[in-house]
Amino acid sequence: MKVRKLKIGIRDFDDTLQETAETVRAVSAGKKVKPKGHRLFFTSPEALRRFLTPKRIELIRLIRKRQPSSISELAALAHRDFKRVYEDIISLTEAGMVDLAKGKGRKTAPRVADELRLEIVV
Repeated sequence: MKVRKLKIGIRDFDDTLQETAETVRAVSAGKKVKPKGHRLFFTSPEALRRFLTPKRIELIRLIRKRQPSSISELAALAHRDFKRVYEDIISLTEAGMVDLAKGKGRKTAPRVADELRLEIVV
């Protein structure tokens, strides 16, 4: 999987904008900016809860535990409709939590980041 570690955080939107502005200023001034790794921030615990639903957490656990060879196999393991599982996997992929690796033939095997950490900044 491409993402080895993913830091998930709850952070005020203004703080995120301020950090972005500081980074842009540093780059514009020709300073070297150290990469902070793959991070995903939510503006509130509610936003995180809406994204990481119990069904999505179940998919992450199933991928880790059972290592399905395709999304179809994952849907069967979860006893859920393929379309809904596919939509959840695409959302998790876009967030960097899941990667879709090409398997045999046309199958795409979902894989989970090696490490998911939650950081709450108050």
